[in-house]
Amino acid sequence: MASYQSTMTQSDFNKLKAAGVKTVIVKSTEGTDYTNPAALNQAKMANKAGLNVDFYHYATFSTADAAKSEATNMAGFLVKNNVSTKVLLFADMEDSSSYSVNATANLNAFWSTLDSFGYKNHGVYTSNSYLYRDAVVKTVGQSRVWRAQYPYTPSANNLWNTNDGAWQFSDTALLPSGSDYTGYIDVSIDYNGLTEDSAGTNTFVTTTSSNDTTTSEVTTDTSATTNTSTSSTTKKASGWYTFTKNTAIKSAASDSAKTVGTYSKGNRVYYNAEVTTNGETWLRYLSYSGSEHFVKIAAAKTTTTKPAASTSKTVTKNETGTYKFTKTTAIKGSVSDSAKTLGTYYKGDTVYYNAKVTKNGETWLRYLSYSGAQHYVKISGAATSTTTTKPATSSSKTVTKAETGTYKFTGTTAIKGSVNDSAKTLGTYYKGDTVYYNAKVTKNGQTWLRYLSYSGAQHYVKISGAATTTTTSSKSTATASAKTVAQSGTYKFAKTTAIKSSASDAASTVGTYYKGNTVNYNAKVTTNGQTWLRYTSYSGAQHYVKVSGGAATTTSSSASKTTEAAGTYTFKTTTNIRTAASLNASVVGQYYAGESVYYIGTVSADGYQWLKYLSNSGAYHYVAKIG
Repeated sequence: MASYQSTMTQSDFNKLKAAGVKTVIVKSTEGTDYTNPAALNQAKMANKAGLNVDFYHYATFSTADAAKSEATNMAGFLVKNNVSTKVLLFADMEDSSSYSVNATANLNAFWSTLDSFGYKNHGVYTSNSYLYRDAVVKTVGQSRVWRAQYPYTPSANNLWNTNDGAWQFSDTALLPSGSDYTGYIDVSIDYNGLTEDSAGTNTFVTTTSSNDTTTSEVTTDTSATTNTSTSSTTKKASGWYTFTKNTAIKSAASDSAKTVGTYSKGNRVYYNAEVTTNGETWLRYLSYSGSEHFVKIAAAKTTTTKPAASTSKTVTKNETGTYKFTKTTAIKGSVSDSAKTLGTYYKGDTVYYNAKVTKNGETWLRYLSYSGAQHYVKISGAATSTTTTKPATSSSKTVTKAETGTYKFTGTTAIKGSVNDSAKTLGTYYKGDTVYYNAKVTKNGQTWLRYLSYSGAQHYVKISGAATTTTTSSKSTATASAKTVAQSGTYKFAKTTAIKSSASDAASTVGTYYKGNTVNYNAKVTTNGQTWLRYTSYSGAQHYVKVSGGAATTTSSSASKTTEAAGTYTFKTTTNIRTAASLNASVVGQYYAGESVYYIGTVSADGYQWLKYLSNSGAYHYVAKIG
């Protein structure tokens, strides 16, 4: 099942169990950046009904590098949701864009990447019409193949593909009469127990043990490589680590490095290396942003006397749900009023939480932000809402009107954390960029737009009143000669490259891309003889990477003319999402009948009218209007 069956209820899953169904195979991901939004709920309802759960990834790769990126996308879903490493994972190999003479090597690269995250239970889904079906089958063997082939009239007396592990014989089955869901479902017969070679109803791992290092999943390479640092050694190792206390996430293996998030007691992380430096032990892992992050698990002196002496007791209860805020509430990096405020939720906003934490008589909700770090909001106890006492005594009145729409910037505009010119600047929008806002705020004769950034915090941009544009001409003449050309494409890094907050070597470093990583950019900036690519990060801010010199690995999408137009389109049939307005462009996902997209432009190409929209990854995607 996939997202188009998202309306199935718990009762429907119970009916499947009663009808004799044993396993539900849920679509988790597709391409490099799509996740089935219903996957988690579908899997949990299936488990609750007593059904075994497997997951599948819809493959679109045609190179080994692309296969690794798609495997990382699937692994991101699995790790984030604590999916057991026992769960059976299928690669769905049926997309025409995956045709390649290197199909075997490419799929093996996909498997190797999943192996590196601890997920080693594999199977292949394919169809008889797939050009390279035999090439992909050989990566797992015929007994681990789930094959689709539809006879005109299925019959128990005429079974096909009996040498395979399982056979999908129909895609037009219906649930029993009286079910809530009345659409079609796919059905299969399992010949050898393949689809039950999984975790049963224990699809999701609970991390209650404080010292659960899951040593059975650790694969250590004894070859150690020594860094250029005089007292730092990095050893290749991989496995799961469960935190026994709240632990800061650092950008480097150093206490003085920038803190980029927090892991809480009971959380776990899949690491890819062990770093020892100055008598301390750190684990290195790949974050969802693509940057290497570090957590310290042992130090020369890790005094825990102060926390132990505290009379406060923290109790974390693993439970999930949705919470709707009744007032303005601060987002914190840990369960403490004195912790750094990372953003704000407002009355009417909602958050999907993964745990409830009680401490000092207060109740907090914990949730996983898009940065990969755990964030916290307090829902009872002493107020943690962002205080408005100073504004309240001011003669200014803030009026927030809930409305949605798209705004196109006519000039460089600062992104702020609150409706205030003096608030910290979190990023920048440039002329021609667009933002989808959820409210309009007026204060002191100024008009601001509010939008929800990918970090989960509300951000603000001023569209009328005193200028909030970020001006650099008064402080620096170095950027005066900068030329920005709106251009989109994909760039593959040939070496480790710093991510900067502006097109300058002197700007703050906000992350790192590594050799083989890719980025979808939206503009090219030339300044002081250097060439930079600009892209929109998950925080909503513009980031920059220097590609100085040749740019031979970029794929430009400037060949077709885009007409500016905005609107909503509802799909009438399953439609591929592509990286460019071309039938030859890579497929990165699908929209299904009944789903809608908010587009910002149209392109005429290849005999179709294409709709252009900004995806969550910051890249422009395209869908053809069909029907």
